[in-house]
Amino acid sequence: MATSAVTTERLRVHQVINENTQQTVVRGKVTVPEAKPDVDKILSTDKAAKIKKLEIVPDKVIVEGTLTLQIVYVAFDPAQAVHHMHVQLPFTTFVDVPGAQPGMEVQGKVTVEDINIIRSREDARQFDVAAVLSVFVKVTQIQEVDVLTQCPAGATCKTEMIKVAHVVASKTKQVIVSHDFHVPEEKPAVDKILEVMVSAEITNKRVLKNKVIVDGQVTLEILYVALEPDQPVHQLHRTFSFSDFIEVPGAEPEMDVRVDVRVESADVEQIRPDRLRADVVLMLTANVFETKQVNVVTEVADAHAMMVMLKIDHVIGEDTTQVVLRDTFETPEPKPEVDKILNITVEKVEITETRILKNKVIIRGDVIVQVVYVAALEDQPVHALHRKIPFRTFVEIPGAEEGMEVDVRATVEFITADKEGCNITLELVLKVTARVFETLQKEVAVEVTVPTPAPTPPVCAPGEVIRYPVQPGDTFFKLAQRYGTTVEAIMQANPGVSPENLQVGQVINIPCPPAKG
Repeated sequence: MATSAVTTERLRVHQVINENTQQTVVRGKVTVPEAKPDVDKILSTDKAAKIKKLEIVPDKVIVEGTLTLQIVYVAFDPAQAVHHMHVQLPFTTFVDVPGAQPGMEVQGKVTVEDINIIRSREDARQFDVAAVLSVFVKVTQIQEVDVLTQCPAGATCKTEMIKVAHVVASKTKQVIVSHDFHVPEEKPAVDKILEVMVSAEITNKRVLKNKVIVDGQVTLEILYVALEPDQPVHQLHRTFSFSDFIEVPGAEPEMDVRVDVRVESADVEQIRPDRLRADVVLMLTANVFETKQVNVVTEVADAHAMMVMLKIDHVIGEDTTQVVLRDTFETPEPKPEVDKILNITVEKVEITETRILKNKVIIRGDVIVQVVYVAALEDQPVHALHRKIPFRTFVEIPGAEEGMEVDVRATVEFITADKEGCNITLELVLKVTARVFETLQKEVAVEVTVPTPAPTPPVCAPGEVIRYPVQPGDTFFKLAQRYGTTVEAIMQANPGVSPENLQVGQVINIPCPPAKG
């Protein structure tokens, strides 16, 4: 047997350790805010669930998130006015993922499958909420594998062309994000901090040459004792942005990137009773990858093949579309009118919904823009306002089917703002890229050993002796059959040679058989 010279290609892929989907029920109570009137009839409920944290423990993934409800209702008053209220319910659940271990990478997605809101019997301004969530998690680990890309000579093979997300490079960086802030005016000053809960998310990422730029947000939930005589306990929320970069050798602007963020630690201290300072340590991991089309060998005949099981994301297809958005609006109350626009900044591009139809991906989202301007007032103060611009588009992906997975990224390529009378007009160009994939599980060949052809027996004249070098697998019995002689004749021609201890390359005598009469 001999290993044939073969053509291989090294793939660096996210090998899927396992994935699973489980349902969970989130229960909670919704109370109508004091400033809002009583509810006569609920008209509609917009619902969305978001994962805040994923943590791997052996064979399991712990999922923490929030369920957000926007409830529109008819008020229980003579005017029957329509009002709305905003509610967030936290949830924690787990998904069984056999094979998962701490240190591996994890991705998750949560969708709201059903929701039920019923008025409480004890309090007319309180409602009981029960929501059914579907939670999907996938645990992966980067692995390198040299796959066979051509069938070696002497073997018969079946091949298949696959598209994989090849990881060009993976880098991790620890960053410290610091933020000083005042306690909100409606909240009392702080006497003692009891507990700090922190979450972080990536809002935008961009690939440059050998570098990944990362934008994100950190959200703090601080439980504290108030600096008041009765020492009540209060809670405040604070969200702030951060930007950083990760050096990733080999990265190119046209490549894709996945950035994961994990909160390592968080410390909040008092500067003054009404002012706090937060220091949050984040671990950023950037995986830069490109879609690679590879011909792999999936079956081998007439040879011995070493096979490995690939369980990876098989890319069905990807494409890009551009969206032109235009938004004209008045400055919201109580903001003053605009005299001159100084600066416009895209704070976040958020994908709120993705839906796969046959050969198509439907995408909804919001672009959040900050406009800094000089106010049309006598002292010309500088103000800032935020605007959320919704968008909806689609990307054609041949082969896409409902039930597959999709990764969408959107970046603003151009933005401008103009003042038109009392209005502000924003125009921007949005680039939206969708990549549809599904988990592929397939055995592929990584090494092939082709049998060495047996040497052709030379012409053997009766009565002569052939000097023969022993080959792998040779025995006296096989040689006797091949040359038409007997084991006894070969043993007699090789006194002192043990038939049970033949060595490859050892030269022995093989007597030619007598002529047939």
